[in-house]
Amino acid sequence: MQVKRETAFDREPYPWPYPTVRKAIILAAGVGNRLRPFTDLSPKCLVPVNGVPILINTLTHLANAGIGQTVIVVGHLREKIVEQVGFRFCGMDITYVESERYATTNNIFSLWLAREHLNEDILLLEADVFFAPELIDRLLGIKGGNQAAVVRHQPGMLGTVVCLGDAGIIESLVESKHQGPDFEYRDTFKTVNIYRFSGEFLRNNFLPCLDAAINAGNVHDYYETILRELCAQYRLTMTAVHCDDIKWVEIDCLDDLDAANYLFASQKQRYEHVSKLHGDYWRYDFVDHALLYNLYFPPQALLDEIAGHLRELVLNYPSGQDVLAGLMGALIDQPSARIVVGNGVSELIKVISRRLGRRLIVPVPSFNEWINAAPEGAVIESALLPPLFQLDVDSFVREATESGADIAVVVNPNNPTSLAVPREDLLRLVEQLAGKNIRLIIDESFIDFTREPSAATMVPEIERYPNLAIVKSLGKCCGAGGLRLGYLLTANSQFAAAVREEISIWNINSFAEMFLRLAPRYWPQFVSSCRRVRMTCDALYRRLDAIPGLVAYRPEANFVLCRLPDNAMSGPEFCRRLFIDYNILIKHCAGKTMPQADRYLRIASRTEVENEFLVKAIADILNRAAPAVPSRGKNRSTA
Repeated sequence: MQVKRETAFDREPYPWPYPTVRKAIILAAGVGNRLRPFTDLSPKCLVPVNGVPILINTLTHLANAGIGQTVIVVGHLREKIVEQVGFRFCGMDITYVESERYATTNNIFSLWLAREHLNEDILLLEADVFFAPELIDRLLGIKGGNQAAVVRHQPGMLGTVVCLGDAGIIESLVESKHQGPDFEYRDTFKTVNIYRFSGEFLRNNFLPCLDAAINAGNVHDYYETILRELCAQYRLTMTAVHCDDIKWVEIDCLDDLDAANYLFASQKQRYEHVSKLHGDYWRYDFVDHALLYNLYFPPQALLDEIAGHLRELVLNYPSGQDVLAGLMGALIDQPSARIVVGNGVSELIKVISRRLGRRLIVPVPSFNEWINAAPEGAVIESALLPPLFQLDVDSFVREATESGADIAVVVNPNNPTSLAVPREDLLRLVEQLAGKNIRLIIDESFIDFTREPSAATMVPEIERYPNLAIVKSLGKCCGAGGLRLGYLLTANSQFAAAVREEISIWNINSFAEMFLRLAPRYWPQFVSSCRRVRMTCDALYRRLDAIPGLVAYRPEANFVLCRLPDNAMSGPEFCRRLFIDYNILIKHCAGKTMPQADRYLRIASRTEVENEFLVKAIADILNRAAPAVPSRGKNRSTA
């Protein structure tokens, strides 16, 4: 017989005031294997998030919401929980139910052990959810019935999902084991593992099914299995309570713990964490004007093609250097014999700086990795003097010769200045260094963002100068930093062979190789994307240059170097303030070798909208910090 599903509009209204929930049940018996080593000495529920144990956070919110009694089902290291929580917590009575079989059963058995408490309205919570107090307030603010806290499903979320019908009524629950590889998540919602149940539903529907499941030996199931079956039988009417705007994290592994520590940290604490990272920014909710990459490439179609081969790319070994060099050669129209493909330019830098040169000379400020990768004392830093930061070719050659350098490195356009060395200067430089038996390495990672890339690159001169080599990061220009792709180009076969000799047989992963195979089809889009980056960055420069007191250098790459006013806060403090007040991350130059380095900022260009917001934020901070004295005008650079 077809049974009509009850909706929220079919139920009789609850009299006012509606029945209040006075009891909560927390399931906290599990071991938490994926959180080891934390859970070797402490139960999972006592793992701290920013110093606050998960369980203490939950109990505090329950007590503040007026819950009079909380029942905690304990198992693994239960004495630690009793010792920390006790039997009275913030005016709330604490009752413990002990599971002796916690290591061999699942949460359905833990809940069954607490069955004597399933006779009144309750909140049911998993002990591994760290959440903000508004979540409890929202559940308790509804007039009775059964509710599940849910959020819209996002990639990476694991666990039970629900599908909704009219008026937010849950039509079905789907546990993880029923979510196959082709499961469609588009219209689903993830449960937060916090529920509110009415005593009537628990007594008449849930508890009989729970007893039957345990009597049948189904101790390895989840209690959501019963909810799914009751929902399918139209014996459960449960409303979804949307909590997308409330902070919460289900902490199953160390990655979840890291996310929780960040989500529930103050903005100051978040900056301390983020400022120590070298990447992985996508996991954190801020605007990244720090890392340098092309936001407009690769196109979605290219990414979809890679995703379509996910299984093959994960299971199979990538190709070796010969094949990779051929693929890169086809992309940049160069013979494969001249190419060495690296795991990012950083791998090639380490080989060149640490193993193939006696002494390097690098104009500074520059990309620090050229210096950091070299043995101590093996690098000469040749100063690029402000305010222009331009390379003096004659002085640089003289310094290279007198210092005994055998490799000279020029980053063009330079990082962090975003300034380029004119091609005629580079031609003069490579000729002079050739006469001194000094190899010139030009890092052209940002060359595609210049106004005329074909006129700026030194690639056409490769064949003429055996002492010339070019390195380039595809991560920066192609917006594919996670693939770790770079190359070295030289007509000097001995030098190319020496670099190859230092590289492992499988130094490039299959995803990066697939990118190389597909990229030529999309190269027209790449060229267009670089023009768009150029236009966007030029507009950013003009806006920054209009801020009173701020000196902005006209860029040749996808970022802008700025000098703060002398009476403003330092670069490190400015970056910190920008992040705290506006959730925007930029880089300061305090770690660079340059006069008054802590006065300079490096600002990556993003979209037009993001750039406009950034400029307003920078202007606001400078205006708030400016002393109440007449401005003396702008010491504007002509760079």
